[in-house]
Amino acid sequence: MDSDAATTEVVPSTKQDGEIPRQEGGRFATGNNANPAGKGGFGERPENRASGHWSKEDSISYWYNKLLRMPEDEFSKFKSATSAQRIAWTKIQAATGSNEYALKCTKEITDRTEGRPRQDIDMSIEQDEAVPIIKGFVIPTLPEHFIDKDIIEQLGEEEAVKILGAK
Repeated sequence: MDSDAATTEVVPSTKQDGEIPRQEGGRFATGNNANPAGKGGFGERPENRASGHWSKEDSISYWYNKLLRMPEDEFSKFKSATSAQRIAWTKIQAATGSNEYALKCTKEITDRTEGRPRQDIDMSIEQDEAVPIIKGFVIPTLPEHFIDKDIIEQLGEEEAVKILGAK
């Protein structure tokens, strides 16, 4: 151990037995192995490590596309295993109907598989349509020569002429 290292008891709630050598500031001392058994982490169990990547098989849009391209007999035998599969299968089933809900389902499916149709937005405003933000608001103005007269009163006529110039 280093000469500046001190030993501290570990709180039992950390599930570590024994003493862990630490420096005076609280850092681990040189040569300290906080996990002496070497257990835990993803090195021991790499199967628990998530890849962090998005999976297309988990998306509803993927299953819309996949189920729409299935032959009719294969579609009728299909059993969903995930929520995305179940939602996609249910919406496609509903879209085959002939009521208002079927139309909504068809729009939902085509928007997700084909993309939404282009929608133009008209942003032009006619001059007559422009409404003032605050009605009746008037910017206050001072009477003519008010500021000049105030400067003359405060500084005197000779000093004011220097500042104001030939007004």
